[in-house]
Amino acid sequence: MRTSALRLSVVYAASFAAALVALVFVIYLSTTRFINAEVDTVIERDAMGLLEAYGRSGTRGIISELDLRERTFSRINAVYLLTDAEGFVIAGNLPAWPVMRGRDGRWVEFEIELREGGLVTGRPVRAMVLEPGPGLRLLVGTDLSDRRDLGRRFAVAAGIGTLLVTFIALGIGYRQSQRILARVEAVSRACKGIVGGNLAGRLPVAGDDDEFDTLATEVNSLLARLARTTEILRTSLHSAAHDLRSPMHRMRLRMEQALSEDEGDGNAAAAGRETIDLLLKDVDQMQRVLTALLQIAEAESGTVGARPEPVDLDVMLDELAELYQPQAEQQGISLTVACAPGSRVLGHRQLLAQAVANLIDNALKFTPEGGRVDLRTQVADGRLAITVADSGPGIPAGDRARAIEPFVRLANAPPRDGSGLGLNLAAAVARLHGGSLRLEDNQPGLVARLELPVGAP
Repeated sequence: MRTSALRLSVVYAASFAAALVALVFVIYLSTTRFINAEVDTVIERDAMGLLEAYGRSGTRGIISELDLRERTFSRINAVYLLTDAEGFVIAGNLPAWPVMRGRDGRWVEFEIELREGGLVTGRPVRAMVLEPGPGLRLLVGTDLSDRRDLGRRFAVAAGIGTLLVTFIALGIGYRQSQRILARVEAVSRACKGIVGGNLAGRLPVAGDDDEFDTLATEVNSLLARLARTTEILRTSLHSAAHDLRSPMHRMRLRMEQALSEDEGDGNAAAAGRETIDLLLKDVDQMQRVLTALLQIAEAESGTVGARPEPVDLDVMLDELAELYQPQAEQQGISLTVACAPGSRVLGHRQLLAQAVANLIDNALKFTPEGGRVDLRTQVADGRLAITVADSGPGIPAGDRARAIEPFVRLANAPPRDGSGLGLNLAAAVARLHGGSLRLEDNQPGLVARLELPVGAP
């Protein structure tokens, strides 16, 4: 028994067998006591009838009653004996007064010997001893052979049934242990494959809706998230390397150019300042990329330092609208805010503000002059939605899922500075709060819907 499943099956089978034996034993005792009580009742009733016969006709009455019962076989296995004080037999079907094994008041037990087929067999008898009159002894009893045979048959049948049920339980337990072992081996093979580098591997789900399927489903959800995080990390590192390499290369060229210029040239100072300004822009771009990557990593891993706190979204959206209002006016865009009553969630205010700011920034980038950007909150079915709707060109339905990935720039993106991480950060913040980010058609334009459960996270 090298497996826990098999040991558990054997323990269950043994426990079931023990319980079955105890149940059969209780049934046997109850049945035996019931039969003994019935036998005693029959003997007492029979004895009372003989005493009534004695009361009517004396000794002759008992003799007549015994002869009548012997001729009519009134009671099967009945034992009668009437003797005088000296032990001489007056009537009955016993040759002599038997040797008693034990006596309990009027009740006695003894054995009689009968010859059957040339063999002498002993038969147990339970009887009642009475004294109907002076100098008389009356014995009324019953042969218990049939009852004891029934008890032995019951014991044999119970033993065979117990063994049969035990073997069946062991067989079922072994079958179940093999099934469980097969499931465990399948999970073990899947885990080895995943540890070996196959991040697309998943634990098998048999469809039995049992605890193994529940565990496999939860682990598969964890593996899916780990795989997504790993893919995001791989893509982010790859894209970050490309995005940071160009600014660093330009910085190097500009510094070399600044060093190679003639110190006596009167325009050297102005050229140097222009070079420094360009270098600062490149440094700012790298800082934005690194900051966004750090925020995404915190949101995806759930390791945000601050504790969640109640966030009034109407206040937060008003502040963001006030922050972006000058830019919107400069571009000739109408920026409006409308919040539903009770727009409050439990979350990380700084990350939520950054996520909504990224959505507003994207909307302003893509909305042409004369367009509009609307900030809204809606509460329905226990979820709160923050929507940023614009009247720009929108995103084709086939590109909306890809637009949320890190460092993705669509073909219709304006030639402005950006890290390509804004939507990805907003999606990561939504997942941190138990929500999601969806991109929908505004006809025309785009609706970015940041959905959060009320009371998140």
